[in-house]
Amino acid sequence: MAVFKVIFRNRLNSSGEPFELPADKLNANGVIIESYEYIKREIRDGEDFARELWEYEVPDKDADRFAVGLDSTPTIIEYKKE
Repeated sequence: MAVFKVIFRNRLNSSGEPFELPADKLNANGVIIESYEYIKREIRDGEDFARELWEYEVPDKDADRFAVGLDSTPTIIEYKKE
């Protein structure tokens, strides 16, 4: 399995809480995700968004195709394949 650590940008509402589930907006590029897990959230002073770290497992054979989908997802700040 290929493991991807993905950091999403998530807007905050007027109460300072995350506005939506950024993982719902992930473009998996047709790849079936074997598993995923929310890891942590970071909210930095002065920013109007949270950074959320998620981990995804996809079949090794689909890793490159999954990365192409991540590249086209506008709410992703960065990702790393481990």
